[in-house]
Amino acid sequence: MLLAAGLGERMLPLTKLLPKPAIPVLGRPLAVLILHRLAQEGISSAVVNLHHHPEKMRALLGDGSDVGLTRVCYSEEKTILGTAGGVRKAAAFLRRGGTILVRNSDFLADIDLSEATAAHLASGSMVTLVLAPQRPGYTVIEVDASGHVLSLGGQPQADPGKVAGRYIFTGFQLMEEEVLDRIPHSYPSDLVRDLYRGLAAKGEISSHVHRGFWWEFGSPSDYLEGSLELIGMDPGRRLGVALTDPVEHMGGAAVALGAGADFHSGTELRGRVALGFASFVGEGTAVEDSVIMPEAWIGPGSSLKRSIVGPATEVPAGFQGEDVLVCSDPDPAAPLPPDTERVLGLVVRSLARRPVAP
Repeated sequence: MLLAAGLGERMLPLTKLLPKPAIPVLGRPLAVLILHRLAQEGISSAVVNLHHHPEKMRALLGDGSDVGLTRVCYSEEKTILGTAGGVRKAAAFLRRGGTILVRNSDFLADIDLSEATAAHLASGSMVTLVLAPQRPGYTVIEVDASGHVLSLGGQPQADPGKVAGRYIFTGFQLMEEEVLDRIPHSYPSDLVRDLYRGLAAKGEISSHVHRGFWWEFGSPSDYLEGSLELIGMDPGRRLGVALTDPVEHMGGAAVALGAGADFHSGTELRGRVALGFASFVGEGTAVEDSVIMPEAWIGPGSSLKRSIVGPATEVPAGFQGEDVLVCSDPDPAAPLPPDTERVLGLVVRSLARRPVAP
């Protein structure tokens, strides 16, 4: 099951235009990248829960054949049900198929599904959480020497003498069918808060630690850093994460170049740059460590540094942007999120810097 019903409020204003799982990362929407990789690992069918822009998600994924699946089912939520509530509503799709993978739709990783599944089955637990080494800004998960989860975000309180490791939860979890009957009937409900903490108190949750690539594209700054990380990655390792646009070296820049992307001969590209499908960069423009999404148009004489330009956004000539997200304004009368303003008919959001884990 792909959890895709959220409002994506941390990714505003982009999520005014499209749901977060449909935001492209180096050429393809997150949900497409995720399901394509799972299909390569042997998954044949999936259920996707929907709420925000559901029609766009249905159009994007269709029946699943374009990403290599034999079937995609949709569970549409009229109101947000939460992670646990969403799984419960989709239970009829998930039963009678064996072990269930439930996955957030806002991260990319090279988690080995077969390895994680083997660890889950060997544990004998109802639930296995795939964890990653600690990094700032994420809830801490404590485990004992055998890998059983003791606490999630400090609850339940773990005996310090039993804590053998501290990690973060990736949003990738394997569960047995009986867990569906343990989910609370109330809505909305959350897997961690309303189910996993209670199971952890009884020693019923195991863990599997993933030490490879894992990146959450949950906020604009994280989206930019994750995109640049992928561009700079060894090609073989990048392919193990997702099937992205190819990266070419042009002068001193590494460029993820989408089909039909075009830039004037007088354009200066520096650092790591993504030029999405059918995007255009005008003469005399400098682009450094930035992501230009599909069908965006950058006017001549502009300058973009550590910035994101949203899909189909027309940036006027001479625009100067550093550490900003720029996108078209679908509703000029709507209130703006913090650190965001309207400039020349566009919505411009400042990107707060965040420490990047090594």
